[in-house]
Amino acid sequence: MTDHFRNELENAYTPEELAELRHQLFRENVRLQAEQARLAADADELHRERKALLNEKKQLQREKRQLSIEMNQLREAVEYERKRLKDDERMLDKKQKIIQNSYAMFDEDRVKLKEEYQRIEQEKAALRRANMAARKEVYATGLFFRGVDNLIALKKRYKELMKIYHPDNICGDQEILIKINSEYEELRARFDRARSARAGG
Repeated sequence: MTDHFRNELENAYTPEELAELRHQLFRENVRLQAEQARLAADADELHRERKALLNEKKQLQREKRQLSIEMNQLREAVEYERKRLKDDERMLDKKQKIIQNSYAMFDEDRVKLKEEYQRIEQEKAALRRANMAARKEVYATGLFFRGVDNLIALKKRYKELMKIYHPDNICGDQEILIKINSEYEELRARFDRARSARAGG
């Protein structure tokens, strides 16, 4: 009860004044209860808001810890990738040096092979010249038809020689072929004369 109502209550003399004071006191009591209820509701609301803020703070702390963990993981992943890239660069440098060395060796081998090819070609040319000289020597010594003593053997040897020295063959030689033909014709003529002589005698 406020001092104002206490003074009015003490100064009230009539029942009407007392009734009015009671009525005012009831209204004040109702107002105070309503105010108390409103304050209680505000207190509950503040409590709920405080609880929500605490929960939000906890959630933010959890998210902060999670973010810190993810940042550390990302930092480790970046560091790992940086190290892997450096290793890959070193490996690529090694491979490039190996390839360069291989190309250098390939070039050396190619030069050696070219020299070897030229040497073989020179040897082949020398062998061809030696073979030609040997063939000419064979012709000069009359070895093409050596041992032939009749016309049949002469024709058989001639066919064999033609297979060897014909210009269409690898070993063919036009000059030797001309000499073979000349010797063949000479021997054939000799065998023909001998046969004619035997037939006439």
